[in-house]
Amino acid sequence: MIVVTSFIAHGRRLLWVQRGLQPQRGKWAIPGGFLENGETLAEGAARELREETGIVLPPARLQLYMAGTITFINQVYMGFRATVADMSCDPGVESMDCRFFTREECPWDEVAYPQVNDSILQAYDDLDSGRFDVWHAEMTEDRYDLRPVSRT
Repeated sequence: MIVVTSFIAHGRRLLWVQRGLQPQRGKWAIPGGFLENGETLAEGAARELREETGIVLPPARLQLYMAGTITFINQVYMGFRATVADMSCDPGVESMDCRFFTREECPWDEVAYPQVNDSILQAYDDLDSGRFDVWHAEMTEDRYDLRPVSRT
């Protein structure tokens, strides 16, 4: 199964959604979901972003950012990144809320999938440094490995 996500930034803030569906209803996550038939990776990420947050970005604006495998749930995920000029967002039917959080503001104790927190922390590190490598992650039940595959 392929999951597409979007790390959307405004300054030092990342966009989060409060999940309106199970699993993890009421918890916070980076916008994303499953790729649908007939979509490119970027098209799927743009669709999920629009459905969950009301933010409309053309797929061409999304830059490849992270790729990884989550072996214990048989998923491959592809993360994209982009910036927006303002923090306007509107939760869709699958979301209870959506907001931009700095690292310090983020409700870390209410994160839907803490297994991927290292990837999210890397995104905050990249926002702080202004340097955005492309990353590859491998997650197993007992190991998390995140490494750059290209340097910018």
